[in-house]
Amino acid sequence: MYIFDSVQKKRLKFESLNPNQVTLYVCGPTVYDDAHLGHARSAITFDLLVRVLRANGYKTTFIRNITDIDDKIIAKMRQEEKTLQEITQFYTDRYLEEMDTLGVLPPSLSPKATESIDAIISMITTLLQKGCAYQ
Repeated sequence: MYIFDSVQKKRLKFESLNPNQVTLYVCGPTVYDDAHLGHARSAITFDLLVRVLRANGYKTTFIRNITDIDDKIIAKMRQEEKTLQEITQFYTDRYLEEMDTLGVLPPSLSPKATESIDAIISMITTLLQKGCAYQ
């Protein structure tokens, strides 16, 4: 199997880090409004990649996150006078229904950003301390 490397601008033979196993982590939607064509394009693209990998014998773990905390979500909460949970659950459910309608397979895992806040803060702190980020 070959895959196009957009950095080197050429086709390369695909070699997984672990024989016959592939793990993909893909950024999913920020759930503050209905899905749009860009969300569908990303979901369909990675759905196709996962299907091709599986058809070629790879055990595939596909992780697509849900960003459930963001300035746009907070603005939507204020606009609609609803809680974070109400906004994010509503639009997460809508997104999943729409992707199902398109025939997109669900991911193996779908972590939410709010489940990793402590790790995110720790990483940001480290980046700031190393001078690799700014405030």
